[in-house]
Amino acid sequence: MVNGFLPDGWAWTTVEELSKNIQYGYTESAKDESVGPKFLRITDIQNGKVDWATVPYCECSDEEVNKYLLESGDIVFARTGATTGKSFLITNPPRAVFASYLIRLRLQEAVNRKYFSYFLDSPDYWSQIMQVRKGSAQPGVNATILAKLQVPVAPLPEQERIVAKIEELFTQLEAGTAALERVQAGLKRYKASVLKAAVSGRLVNGNLEIGDDELPAGWKWVTLGEITQHLTSGSRGWAKYYSEEGSLFVRVGNFNRLSNTIDLTKLQLVNAPDTAEANRTRLKKRDLLITMTADVGMVGIVDERTLRWGDAYINQHVGLVRLGNPDYVDYVSWALASEIGQKQFREKQYGLTKVGLNFDDIRSLEIPLPPLEEQRRIVAEVERRLSLAAEVESTLEESLSRAGRLRQSVLKSAFEGRLV
Repeated sequence: MVNGFLPDGWAWTTVEELSKNIQYGYTESAKDESVGPKFLRITDIQNGKVDWATVPYCECSDEEVNKYLLESGDIVFARTGATTGKSFLITNPPRAVFASYLIRLRLQEAVNRKYFSYFLDSPDYWSQIMQVRKGSAQPGVNATILAKLQVPVAPLPEQERIVAKIEELFTQLEAGTAALERVQAGLKRYKASVLKAAVSGRLVNGNLEIGDDELPAGWKWVTLGEITQHLTSGSRGWAKYYSEEGSLFVRVGNFNRLSNTIDLTKLQLVNAPDTAEANRTRLKKRDLLITMTADVGMVGIVDERTLRWGDAYINQHVGLVRLGNPDYVDYVSWALASEIGQKQFREKQYGLTKVGLNFDDIRSLEIPLPPLEEQRRIVAEVERRLSLAAEVESTLEESLSRAGRLRQSVLKSAFEGRLV
C-alpha cells in the first residue's frame, strides 16, 4: 500500500471472499501405528515445514476422510496457542487429515496459492492478527475472525510476477543466511578447540611433544573434590518468594555452553527468607556454579555482576562449588567447560533412573591442573581468543537479524505493489 492506497488494478478484499471453504479440523487422538490416514497437528508444522514421516496416524471413517482430507493448495492455520495465526501451504501431501486445532482454507481459483501464502507471512497480515489477539478475551483465531481479515489482491498475472520475485530474493537471502550459519557453527568448533588446547597444555606452550593422555611437566590430575572447600546445591520451592525486586535467583537458564559467564539476560529476583536454607545457598564472589540436573554440566563464576543486587542464591538444579584456592576458579571452570569436562558430565549422567548429578559425581570430576602461574597464562589466552570470537558472533547475529528484517521488508513491498 502506497500513501494509503493500492496500485491501479489492485483491490482490498477479505479472506472469506477469496475462499471456497473455511473449515475446522477433525477431533481424534493421534496413534503411532498405521490405523488410518496421517493426522496433521499444529506441532507437526515446524519452521515452515512438515516432516510427514514423523506425523502420526488416526482412526477415521471413509466419510470423515472425505470431509477432512488434505489436498495440494490447502492452507492450514494454527488457531490457538503460542503459534496462533501461523499458516502452512499444503503441497503434495500423503493421505492425511488435519486436527481440530487447525483451520483449513480452500481458495477460489482467482488467487495464486503462493501469493496468498506469502501474504500470510507479511507484516500487514501479522498486524491484523496481533490486533485481534489484543482485542479478544479468548486467545486464538477462529473461522469468523479469519474470514474478516483484509487481503490486498493484485491482478492474477501480477500475483505470479510477485511470487517469482519474492522467491528469487528469498533464494538469495537463504543462501546468505546459510553461509552465516556455517560460520557460526565454525566458531563453536573453534571455541571448543581453544578449550581443548588450553587444558592439554598446548595453548600457551607451543608444539609440545605430549600425547593425548600425557600431561606437560609440572601438571597433575586432581579431582574436583580434592580442591573444593565447600559443596552444596540450591533451594527448592522458592517460587513463592519470586518478586519484582530483591536478590538474584540463579537458575539453569542463566548458563550457556562454552562459557563461564552467568547469563543475566533472563532475571528472576526473590525476596529471600531469613533462614538457614538461605544462608546455605547464598553466593559469594568467585564461587563456581555447575548445573546438576536438567541441562547438566554448564558452568559459571559468581562475579560483581552477579552480586549487583546485593545477595544472590541458586535453585535446586544448580550446584555451588567453593574452591579452597579461589585463584583456581577461572582455569577450573574452563576445564569443566572443555570436552575433557563435558565428556565426564555425560558419562556420569548416564543411566535410566538418573536424572542428574549428585555430590559424589561432582567431587569425582577429574581436572588436568597446571601450576597457578601457568593457569593464569592459559586463562588470559583463552579469554583473549574467546573475546575475539564473541565479537565475530555478535556481528553474525546482527547479520542474521538483518536478514530476517530484509525478508519482512520484501513482503511488505510485495503487498504494497512496490516489488515488481
